[in-house]
Amino acid sequence: MNRPQATLSRDEVPLLFHEPHVKTGFRPLHQPWSSYCLSIFQLHNEMMNTWTHLIALFMVLVWTTVLWGEFQLITDPYMWPMAVGIVTMIILYISSTCAHCFQNRSELVHYTCFMIDYAGIGLYGFGSNMVHWWYCLHEDLLGSLSHQIAIPVGAVLGVLVCICCTISKTKYTRPYPFSRRIWQMSSVLSIYTWLQFPVLYKIWLYVHDNKWESSFQHHLQQMLWFTLGGFFFGSDIPQRFFPGWFDIIGHSHQIFHICILMTTYEQLNALYLDMTDGIANIRRMEAPTFLNTWGILACVILANAVIVWLFHVSVRNKLDTQCVNGVQKQAGKEECHGCALNNGEWRNLHRTCDVPDFQSEICPKVIVSGDGNSIRHRNGAVVEESNGIHI
Repeated sequence: MNRPQATLSRDEVPLLFHEPHVKTGFRPLHQPWSSYCLSIFQLHNEMMNTWTHLIALFMVLVWTTVLWGEFQLITDPYMWPMAVGIVTMIILYISSTCAHCFQNRSELVHYTCFMIDYAGIGLYGFGSNMVHWWYCLHEDLLGSLSHQIAIPVGAVLGVLVCICCTISKTKYTRPYPFSRRIWQMSSVLSIYTWLQFPVLYKIWLYVHDNKWESSFQHHLQQMLWFTLGGFFFGSDIPQRFFPGWFDIIGHSHQIFHICILMTTYEQLNALYLDMTDGIANIRRMEAPTFLNTWGILACVILANAVIVWLFHVSVRNKLDTQCVNGVQKQAGKEECHGCALNNGEWRNLHRTCDVPDFQSEICPKVIVSGDGNSIRHRNGAVVEESNGIHI
């Protein structure tokens, strides 16, 4: 059985895997898949990120059994929006769990895992949009323009979340500029604002007409948890002030995960009350169809899958040809090809590097020998005689 390897320091892994103010706890690259599965029981800087999503997934599954026992999620068309919402929650937490579990395997796997994670986030936003516009809707909004376009707009915004977050991941390199956060947070805030509109409208009515509903407490807590999550996601607090102290436990991204877990928990509490207290109003609406529930869900999944595939191919091609520090990387392969600088241009030397301690897609750094006639690995082995190439 492949056991997890000892963790590495920040200086021992490629730049892509660095996290701000995190110094230790990085897993080695290019280990067997089973090693990363087993690493969830090992102390490292992604352990808590993985477990917080696993716990959230378990919580959603428990809620699914509760809703399954009280509502006909499959046979009753009025419950299809809720079933769609649950499916998107499950997909989100599975994709996010896998992203944090496997992202250290290689650069290509890292990019692809988080692309899938972003697709899951967009899908969850779409599912939440559907359940809020079905079960949290005030009768004043029935048949309004916003009601008529709610689901298509949510679908488009869910796809845009996937696109914008993926661009933010592939467009920039570490250390990431603040503009990357704008790509991420603007797309997420757009769909979040849209899906909360029915709830905010009812809260506005309460402020003016004092019409309190039992679900308001949970809706407000859900908004509070989401806001706190956004704060920790964007602030890098507390590790910003104590670099290296929170590498394993207490990192801001872990706190962000807990906030999103609580957001989902309070969202499900609120939806349960809206469904039980407002079932009469819900059944006054035109019954959902297979097309405008499961059909549009399939369309969003397909659109996000195409986006992930296109960006995956783009990143793979980029990694296949990128020269860094005189070394050409081969994405997804435990080999590398030397590159020589000839008249200011990197040229491939077409030689495979057999390095016993190879652990990264960034091949061991090539150095030039004292006589200038050969290229050597950091372990001193001659890779290629330069034969007059000026390096």
